[in-house]
Amino acid sequence: MLDPTRVRLDLAMEAAGVASFEYDLGAARLVADDALAALFEHPEDTTARGYEARLQDVVVAGDLVEFRDAVTTAVRTGEPLHHEFRFRRRDGSLGWMGVRARVLVEGGVPQRLLGVAYDTTRDHVLGLASALESLPAAYYALDGDRVLRHLNAEAERLIGRPRPELLGRNFGDVFPLSAGSQLDAVLLEVARTGNSASLELLHPEPLAMWCELRAWPDGAGTSVLLLPAAARRAAEEAAERAVLQVQLLAGVGAHLSGTLDAETAVARLSGVLVPVLGDWCIVTLVDENGELRDVGTQHVDPARQGLIEDYARTRLRSLRGGDRTSYVQDAIRSGRPVVLPEPAVDAICAVLGPGEAQDHARALDPRSAIVLPLRARSRTVGLVTLARGRQRRGFDSEDVATASGVAERAALALDNARLYGQQQRIAEGLQRDLLTPPAQSPHWQTAVRYLPAAQAAQVGGDWYDAFPQPDGATTLVIGDVVGHDIGAAAAMGQLRNLLRGIAFAAPDGPSGLLSRLDAAIEGLGVETLATALVGRLEPRRDGVFLEFSSAGHPSPVMLRAGGVVLPLGVADGRDGPDLLLGIDPTTARHDGELLLRSGDTILFHTDGLVERRDQSVEVGTGRLLEAVSRHAELGLEELCDVLLRELLPAHPEDDVALVAVRIR
Repeated sequence: MLDPTRVRLDLAMEAAGVASFEYDLGAARLVADDALAALFEHPEDTTARGYEARLQDVVVAGDLVEFRDAVTTAVRTGEPLHHEFRFRRRDGSLGWMGVRARVLVEGGVPQRLLGVAYDTTRDHVLGLASALESLPAAYYALDGDRVLRHLNAEAERLIGRPRPELLGRNFGDVFPLSAGSQLDAVLLEVARTGNSASLELLHPEPLAMWCELRAWPDGAGTSVLLLPAAARRAAEEAAERAVLQVQLLAGVGAHLSGTLDAETAVARLSGVLVPVLGDWCIVTLVDENGELRDVGTQHVDPARQGLIEDYARTRLRSLRGGDRTSYVQDAIRSGRPVVLPEPAVDAICAVLGPGEAQDHARALDPRSAIVLPLRARSRTVGLVTLARGRQRRGFDSEDVATASGVAERAALALDNARLYGQQQRIAEGLQRDLLTPPAQSPHWQTAVRYLPAAQAAQVGGDWYDAFPQPDGATTLVIGDVVGHDIGAAAAMGQLRNLLRGIAFAAPDGPSGLLSRLDAAIEGLGVETLATALVGRLEPRRDGVFLEFSSAGHPSPVMLRAGGVVLPLGVADGRDGPDLLLGIDPTTARHDGELLLRSGDTILFHTDGLVERRDQSVEVGTGRLLEAVSRHAELGLEELCDVLLRELLPAHPEDDVALVAVRIR
């Protein structure tokens, strides 16, 4: 039967199109999910070295250099990484891939790179194709073999033949008179040197037109733009707008996707639009209940930044408090851009109540303004208010189209960030729901703690459990599934429930339970590795009898009522724990035994409490023993709190689980 929570989680990941990875900078070790392998078309070697070789093979050379430089900069500065690069698919087509990542730093030293990758080809293709198609000048593109791979509507019209008859044909076949011409020489030079070129010439038939030709390498070959010389001024303006639109569409992803936080991502949009498209901008979030919240502002004049912030702080209250329909509300309802009548300052003040907001609007004095809805997956997730002052011309239809293209890209980035956050909340909620309160006993007090890693991507497989047995004993469990992702959390739930069922149906000593669990892991095909520590508490007249067995797990810590502290591996004379789970179900497992008396305390913990990148298990265990000894007089709950507070860094890099028992 499908787990509804797991299904929702998978759907969220699929909708976001996110593939996750974790790269150990010191060990050069990569851990990635299946989605990353699919994104790279399933390379045979999925180690760090294999992916590096794959990048070398498929990424456009210049882009690979820039990507490596971006990673180096992120590791050196600790700043979030966002980068996009072009890559060749197995079928020869060109695609785009985006990467977002964060560097985990411990003790001032970068340790790991956590991130996600996703295919952004569709955004680039749709955005660029739309921009080029609307050009009032002819455009065509050739691949490396001089085969015509794209042309826009104006080029199709001038050539006088339908597009299907032209695409896929050799340049010399479409323009048979080009051989040996000035045009041919320019295109060959661009392809050879990788430099762009611009000059006036007579383009060979069937175009047969005097034009200013601009040619440049585009990564997949050569692009050519033809501007009629007779209308150069208008053509130059149109070309500049087209270049501006392409640049905005290409750059918006880099500006918006440098963070996995949805609010931070969309707030950066104002910096993309000002001053290129407007003199000032306000970015607004729309939550699922329709509530509005301004999260980003930008003014072209730094001296007036405070004014735009004051306006953003007061305007929404004025809009909501009035009885007039605002342009903001019109944009939300219609899902289409709203262009305000000029002068925009009068139109804005007409929908604001008297007060600060109206005064701020008068001081800003916009000549023209538009309100752009950010729509993703049929829902308005945000708004952009973009304005120009008196010194600039008003917004025309091409300006609105350009701004709308940017808004569409921004909305997708915002919604992807929202879905990624939703995935993380579901995963952490799944793990917390599995960690139920422990069973208590009149013979002892039990306290538990669970602390997730500071990074949301580090949803892991730590768990604890304490439950009664049919014979009156109590089983204590603490474990850690290998890995720090959603798969580890799901495997943790499987192992926890398997162990509970085995313990209740067939009571056995701790080593027997671990052996049965190991056999179930193999027999049921649960592909995971895990450490676990199982203890069995049985009340007796002279105290509480403890049996315990460890499958590769850190030793429990004993605090005697008299204040003596030691790991149980020393107390029972054994050398160390047995083999961890998931490797060999036939391995021999052993039990340790100990009689606990009134006031004795035993601590089960996962390795996150004692091990870090900059701290070995031995050093961490020594710190734990010292802290337990120093705080031996504290109550059990207070002892657990102080151990977590003293032993863990401000931002733990691993989950931590703790089970503490004190004999009454």
